[in-house]
Amino acid sequence: MAARKSLIHPVLFSTHFGVPASALDAAKLLNPILNSDTKLFIDPLLLWKSQNPKIVTEGRSAVETNFQNVIALLDISQAEGDAAWKGAYKALNLDECAETSLGYGAAGTSGSSRPPQLRNGILRTAKEIITLGEKNPAMIPLMGLFETGVGPDTLSDMTTNFLLPTLATITEEFCLANGVPVQQFGARYNDRRLPANPYQPSLPVILVPRDLLRDLPLAADWADVSRVILEVREIRDAVNRMFGNFAKATIAQKKAAIRRAAFSSPALLRKLINAVAAASESYDEKADLDGYYQFRKILTEDPEPFRGRLIPPLSKDAVTLLETVTEIIAQFQAMVEENNMWELLWNGNVARHERASQLLFFAVANVMCAVNNVDISPETNSGGGPVDFKFATGYHGRVLVEMKLSTGSVVHGYRTQLEIYKKASNTRDAFFVVMDIGKLGRKLRTIEKLKHDAEARGERTSEIVVIDARRQISASKR
Repeated sequence: MAARKSLIHPVLFSTHFGVPASALDAAKLLNPILNSDTKLFIDPLLLWKSQNPKIVTEGRSAVETNFQNVIALLDISQAEGDAAWKGAYKALNLDECAETSLGYGAAGTSGSSRPPQLRNGILRTAKEIITLGEKNPAMIPLMGLFETGVGPDTLSDMTTNFLLPTLATITEEFCLANGVPVQQFGARYNDRRLPANPYQPSLPVILVPRDLLRDLPLAADWADVSRVILEVREIRDAVNRMFGNFAKATIAQKKAAIRRAAFSSPALLRKLINAVAAASESYDEKADLDGYYQFRKILTEDPEPFRGRLIPPLSKDAVTLLETVTEIIAQFQAMVEENNMWELLWNGNVARHERASQLLFFAVANVMCAVNNVDISPETNSGGGPVDFKFATGYHGRVLVEMKLSTGSVVHGYRTQLEIYKKASNTRDAFFVVMDIGKLGRKLRTIEKLKHDAEARGERTSEIVVIDARRQISASKR
């Protein structure tokens, strides 16, 4: 399977299989996008906090047994490459798992293994920990703290492989209860009957409990993990002796410092394991700071409010495409500024992240084009990189839309990023949309001057659109 880097016309599991999205909500399962990946990850530390009955009765023990197996083999290994070491290497399954439609969506061919040096690096670190006298299986999910190259996708896929039989059972039970067509998929899935992914027919769809998901596993989230670790006084003191300013260290330097501090004594190592294991919390669906659930909500709600907002273009040329995209942005702006859609960009007094604005625009554009029979395909990068939008109608005309929060790198985005994206997309037409949630200040004057100066030199420039997404008094309260 080729890496799924772009998303055009997102297709939700509920939509394709005709299942009410509310049924997935009631079962507390993620409604996956079948033709792309969602940048959420299974955090192994959340297994022991999950409320899903199957995770409680089967999943935890399955993962713990696999971790214990790796540790037991390493414990008796006398040297790298001996039979026990090879057994541990084989047991530590890091193969990519496309069945869940989670992660960055750009890791390569499904089912391929990660580099041998990554597995061996994890095993060496685990062996070093065992030598210190610590054989807690909870050490394995924390390898992202110590090993460079162990990222969120590695931790998530490792856990998914160990958890796969349990997730297959959860999926089968949901599908049989809700009339979803299923088929047998073999021993890897405990011969469970599972739904086939129409975009990857050789793979089943595996549904995942939402309380296992984080935007980053804690052991890979250095903003959170630094806070947790530095709350352990002995580790904080040891790290501070190595760094004058831990906050300014690179991630590689942080990992090296924490490893040196934690491995200095079994007691410190145990404190570190316990502190991090206790701190992990699942992705906050209510706050939904990245907008993943708002995105799904718009795709599954009644599209009638979007009907009539666009008129299908009479011709398919670059000029008409530009006019249509201009109208899509204008309609989106009106919905945000006049129809209270700004509320979807805030969680109380806290603004949702830039990705939430981007996903909101993408969902609205998709529904608006579909319900009005407008033959334009919004396309977005669905991986871990920047989210930009290309609009096309099947001919050579392309229009790019780049969206930034006013609190972010507005000037850099307009001056540098957008031009790079335009060249990569082979287009001259682009819009730079600023979602104003406050603190825009001089940034707007700066990019307007950049645009003015470029036009004075005879260059074609990107249009600047500012959408007022600041918190307002809703119409019902005025």
